[in-house]
Amino acid sequence: MNNIRIHRQNRRTLVMKRTPVGLVVFIPRWLKPDSPQVRRFIADGIEKLGLPAPTSEQTTPAELRTLMDSWAARLGVQPGRVQFREMYRKWGSCSAKGNITFNTALCNLPFDLAEYVVLHELVHLRVFNHGKDFKALMTIHMPNWREREQRLDAVLNRTNTLC
Repeated sequence: MNNIRIHRQNRRTLVMKRTPVGLVVFIPRWLKPDSPQVRRFIADGIEKLGLPAPTSEQTTPAELRTLMDSWAARLGVQPGRVQFREMYRKWGSCSAKGNITFNTALCNLPFDLAEYVVLHELVHLRVFNHGKDFKALMTIHMPNWREREQRLDAVLNRTNTLC
């Protein structure tokens, strides 16, 4: 169960979700992570959802930073602080102050999908929403961004949540 993270929360039920960092199980605080109930729930969840497929591609954070610098120059933007951390709900984020956070799981994606995420966050430095101007800028710089976005969504197969 190495690829599964267990988080204790103030909740009543057990939930398993496929996230960018792998399978995550949320359990009530009163339950012990190694209890028979949790072990059974995880085994059933793996049977229904399957384990995330390992990827052969690896990109280092340094390579992603180089990619980001290249795209930032092309867009004429300068991000503030750039950081990498585990994120369970998204691949990246951009703050109103221009700080960008990337999910460490980007390093496990195919390069073209990681590139899409990098560009997506950098475009937010020019357009801070997902409206028509954002989409037009994405299309100018990456004409196949919608196809990449769909492939990225498929990585998580977002409908895979087990309660």
